[in-house]
Amino acid sequence: MTSLPKHYIDHCLFQLYLDKTLHAVHRGKVHNLLLDRYLSLNPSIYHEQGQPFYIIKDVPDYLDFQNHLPPSSDIIKVPQYNGHLVNLAPYQNLSEYLNAQLSKRNIKNLRAKKKKLESLGGIGYRVLSGDIAELEYAKIFNRFKELLSNRFDQKGILNRDLPHWQQLYRFTLPKLCSGEAKLFIIYKNELPICIALNYIVDHVMFSHIQTYDTDYSPYNLGDIHIQFQLEWCFSNNIDIYDVSKGTNPYKEKWCNHRYRLFHEIVYSQKSVTGTIRAKLKKMELNLLQRFRNIGILGNLIQMDKWLYKTNKWRK
Repeated sequence: MTSLPKHYIDHCLFQLYLDKTLHAVHRGKVHNLLLDRYLSLNPSIYHEQGQPFYIIKDVPDYLDFQNHLPPSSDIIKVPQYNGHLVNLAPYQNLSEYLNAQLSKRNIKNLRAKKKKLESLGGIGYRVLSGDIAELEYAKIFNRFKELLSNRFDQKGILNRDLPHWQQLYRFTLPKLCSGEAKLFIIYKNELPICIALNYIVDHVMFSHIQTYDTDYSPYNLGDIHIQFQLEWCFSNNIDIYDVSKGTNPYKEKWCNHRYRLFHEIVYSQKSVTGTIRAKLKKMELNLLQRFRNIGILGNLIQMDKWLYKTNKWRK
């Protein structure tokens, strides 16, 4: 089995949901504070050997981890990005959630767009998981990459998964076969026009990558697709649909809970170097977050747009 792509290593949110892995500092039960219940899983454990300083990124505040710090070590928690999720637990069905979350106008527009899309003919919906022939999987994943590349070219933003696509391809297949991952696909005449790759951990579905065919933008495919996914969640006892870190109008429209992600700096109090590095890293992270809060990072300066232009120039 292929390991998790390296750009997710030490990122708690992705390690947990994509690979059911926890840092040794977090070993033990994982408590979902929103639902007051524990995740049913036996996670693998990874850790740094004897390092006086390291960082665990993207630790969500709605999950409580049992910390097991090494002797003479301490931890500094620094708030960073926001994340969004859909808490379905208070609702009996999709209709209840739509009525609580969306305006009557939005609901009417969603139904009209879905009806208009389906009037084209040949529209189908499928959740792909379990046994799957690798030839079919390869065909879908190639289409997935094509749609994702086109979408991010249109936005002029670097996508950090595309450079690791082959590794993600190898990593995802066994997860699909075991039922730990799902591909939610909307088809037009057997050709995928909207694809989402999600991971399942107990009562949580984690949204990893979503994209669509930009030729169908007038139909609000993103809204139709998330409705399709939420309907599946209600039918399969999924209470939390986590759409990961970052904020945009789409997430704010559909999600009813915003959470905070923290970076955790773990350091040895016996190490002068480790202690200094920890304090300096805390100052750096606080400064970066302050720039985000006032709109310099992520607004005036958008690193992924700059990296996209740089990579295009290099190509």
